[in-house]
Amino acid sequence: MTSINVPKYSPPFEPGHFFHVYNHAVGSEVLFRENENYRFFLDRFSKYLNSTLSLYAYCLLPNHFHLVIKVSDQTSCEKVSEQFRKFLISYSKAINKQYSRRGSLFEKHLKRITVTTDEYLLWLVFYLHRNPVHHHYSKNFRNYPWSSYQSLISKRHTALARNEIIDLFSGKENFISFHEKNIADYEAIQELLLE
Repeated sequence: MTSINVPKYSPPFEPGHFFHVYNHAVGSEVLFRENENYRFFLDRFSKYLNSTLSLYAYCLLPNHFHLVIKVSDQTSCEKVSEQFRKFLISYSKAINKQYSRRGSLFEKHLKRITVTTDEYLLWLVFYLHRNPVHHHYSKNFRNYPWSSYQSLISKRHTALARNEIIDLFSGKENFISFHEKNIADYEAIQELLLE
């Protein structure tokens, strides 16, 4: 793997650009307590953000989430930021009501990194899919139910930009092969993508 130049955190959501977006629950809180919470999060995401961006990959873990998005060419930075704000507030309010909790659910600032090259995008998608194993939520990333891996290799309907991602990897077989052959490199990839 070649060295990847990682851009600064929290750049503006520029139209036509890819971003790695992520955030954590505050303190020792969890974002997702049961399966329905994961489904609701994805539903809220679609409701607030599908008109402003495309979702390419995701991974939802009990205390944090990762998204790979591409901002629509016709959408302003302000619009995307505002829709993310509405999305996270909507999810937080629902969770607070459901579990009789109060206060913030997410860390204050939504983190994002601009994806500057196709190579960076390839490794980022792999990183997201491998994340549940790294955090000991799954022994096998292929079977983790709250990442985009299975949706990307299946033929089922999905709101993901499946064809674009599979094309980026030069086909489904190469997508699967890339994930399989790079399992051992996860720690090095994590350092390059997040630090």
